[in-house]
Amino acid sequence: MKKLIALLLTLSLTLACVAALADNAYTIFYTTEDLAGVTDNNGFVSGVGFNEKNVLTLKDGGSYEYVKAMGSLNADTDVLAVIAGSAEKPEYFLYYVYTGSYAKEGDQVTLNIADECVFSEDWGALVGLGYMKNSEGAASNGDRVSNYEGTDYDPMDNFSTPVYKFGGHDTPVSVTIKADGTYTYNAAASSDDD
Repeated sequence: MKKLIALLLTLSLTLACVAALADNAYTIFYTTEDLAGVTDNNGFVSGVGFNEKNVLTLKDGGSYEYVKAMGSLNADTDVLAVIAGSAEKPEYFLYYVYTGSYAKEGDQVTLNIADECVFSEDWGALVGLGYMKNSEGAASNGDRVSNYEGTDYDPMDNFSTPVYKFGGHDTPVSVTIKADGTYTYNAAASSDDD
């Protein structure tokens, strides 16, 4: 009996240690109304009724995974499961997964400029209508976002903006994390502030 109790105590301590080492994930959700007039391809974003859910995972050792997902999703959509293929994909689903390192002081987190971006844009029925094109790939492979005729974006250029907008990737992202598992974006410093 003592061996069983010792085994159970060891197991519970091990589980507690694993839980303490678990990644910390934070989310922010934007409704169609929040996105109106502030995203790229805004006519389609607003017209179809896209929402955006961003998930920031801070990992032990100072690395992050920063996911920006947009489409026909809701606040309950597990975008990480959709990306992993373990949950059903919404009809319209665009995602960008950025990885890199971060610095943290209290509730303030700075995401250093991303080292990599893996992306996929599935514009659903808009492709069949000839309005948009799907694209996917990885920045490290030189893949580009070409979501309609004549466009050619660097996927890293969607990094520095809070929502789906190709605005450059030369600025770190600064956020405030909250105890409720959400986060907010802080104002970016301009190059004049450096």
